[in-house]
Amino acid sequence: MPSFSDKVKRLERMRLALRRRYGDPPRPAVTHPVEHALRVILAEETTAQEAEKALARIREHFVDLNDLRVSRPREIREVLGQDFPRSSHKARVIPRLLDQVFKQHNSMVWDFIEAMGKVQTRAYFGKLEDVRPFVAAVIARDCAGAHAFPVDGDVARVLSRIGVVDLADQSEAEMQAFLERAVKANRAYELHWLVKRLGEALCLVESPRCTECLMIAVCPAAVKTPREKSAKRKKKPAARRAVQSKKRKAARKKRR
Repeated sequence: MPSFSDKVKRLERMRLALRRRYGDPPRPAVTHPVEHALRVILAEETTAQEAEKALARIREHFVDLNDLRVSRPREIREVLGQDFPRSSHKARVIPRLLDQVFKQHNSMVWDFIEAMGKVQTRAYFGKLEDVRPFVAAVIARDCAGAHAFPVDGDVARVLSRIGVVDLADQSEAEMQAFLERAVKANRAYELHWLVKRLGEALCLVESPRCTECLMIAVCPAAVKTPREKSAKRKKKPAARRAVQSKKRKAARKKRR
């Protein structure tokens, strides 16, 4: 099992490799925390483009955010679309999140975040019912400047396959705590964005495109092509022949 330092090195290697592939992450200013939170919830297990389209459908269908807050999950699910990933879960969480904040602050603007500190912001959203730790982490990071490494299903999938986190033994909160210790604050946003891009483009939920991934050489879960498997099998006999050759040479020297 890799040690903490081994995992730190693997994460840094991953960051450097993926940055060469995907470039530097854009970091737009968050002008509307509520829509930002909705975007984060919608983006899990789908592409950023599809999440934006879903958010656009929500804006078009509902009068305003307050209308969305009081709507039934079934209606929201229909707006998202039957094939939208985890639509039932997202349709339930979105109005629940909006309603809890509204009842405490009587506002759909969330300007109260400006008066909160980094820790307080994360703690506030983390205590809300049905709000997963990664949502609280994103809001604290992007709206309050906190050091956070949000772990949703995409990040957990990619990093578990690469051997950095363990889906069976770690909760989302535990994975986040580990990653926030393992990744420096000035690199966390970049690596998180790169991991999300990898999960969106290649490390898919089903049928991952491992042969196109830069991390295939160090990924324990990588699916090799028949050609790669054949090449690996051919290397083993060659290695055995080299060992046998050394033994024969050693035996001849003894006979002399």
